[in-house]
Amino acid sequence: MTGKVNVSLIQFDAKLLDAERNLARMQAVIGAEAKRGARLIVFPELSNTGYVEPLTPGAPFSPESGGADQYAFRLFQAAEPQNGPFLTSLCDLAHEHSLHIIAGLALRHPVQQGVMHNASVLIGPAGVLGAYHKIHRWHMEKLYFVTGDSISVQQTTLGPIGMQICYDIRFPELTRALMLQGAQIVTNIWASFRSNDKPLEDEQIFIHRAYTRATENGVFFLSCNRAGKQGDCAFMGRSVIVAPDGRILAQSSSEDEDVIRAELDLADVARYRSHVGLATDRRADIYARYLTTPI
Repeated sequence: MTGKVNVSLIQFDAKLLDAERNLARMQAVIGAEAKRGARLIVFPELSNTGYVEPLTPGAPFSPESGGADQYAFRLFQAAEPQNGPFLTSLCDLAHEHSLHIIAGLALRHPVQQGVMHNASVLIGPAGVLGAYHKIHRWHMEKLYFVTGDSISVQQTTLGPIGMQICYDIRFPELTRALMLQGAQIVTNIWASFRSNDKPLEDEQIFIHRAYTRATENGVFFLSCNRAGKQGDCAFMGRSVIVAPDGRILAQSSSEDEDVIRAELDLADVARYRSHVGLATDRRADIYARYLTTPI
């Protein structure tokens, strides 16, 4: 692929367990960004349900969660069923505006009642193209979501796209696996937060992480975090779009709701990789001696 793609990352405040309200807001944003020429629109982790409760081990449940006795079932009720109204609406909008959408969603298991995935879903004009189920679950997520077990790249008219979610970025093998399957665009959707009484120590932390994954793989890396507050924590925003050579194409310096936009020239992938030699210089035969032994 050598085309150009206009992308919009939506730094969005998803309200806890209020899928109907969250969908209405996402519908409005999709319409507005489509008018601006966006071909790929990305929303953060768990945009339909809000992030899990409690946010940290030992923290209290927020009042709107229903508390420890009710929250897990209420989360399942808010999660999207197979062919549910949330996905149906996003598919209709993708078709109407001839664009692609990536949304972080809590998805119900298609067979097992009460079982959920933390997912990143890719939707195109013809419908759902694929879903990635989060492999590396952060802290309290392990109470509610089963782990994913596959890594894949979706072929789209925009180019090959790979997906990951939040904590996944700390495991470089995942982005490398996507690159080796041909990904040229990799999206990471977040619900990354801090305590209200602890300011962010490194204002550039999301840039550091995205820059590293972009340049070591020669991909466009789209890092879309959420905004807003939940309990005694604030989501840190600071979404960023990084080119294969590490150029910052767009970024938010805010924890507030925001939209960042950029044009991706997919020819930059081949331009960077052919110069740097990521494929010719790899020594997978040597790495394999050490990477197959579990800790």
